[in-house]
Amino acid sequence: MRSNAVVDFLIVAFAIFLLIKQVNRLMPKKEAKAARLCPYCRQEIADDATRCPHCTSELPAEKA
Repeated sequence: MRSNAVVDFLIVAFAIFLLIKQVNRLMPKKEAKAARLCPYCRQEIADDATRCPHCTSELPAEKA
């Protein structure tokens, strides 16, 4: 009796897994935003940074 419950659970879990996998496949992926680079040392920096954490240079203000 318990083995039937285990098998039923595994079948349902696998079916839900396949369903979620297909739904994720159909959803459009968001495009990744290009990383902001320091103009002096060319290292990646945060979008709201005012100074580079690598070379500590002051960064020019971002144009909106």
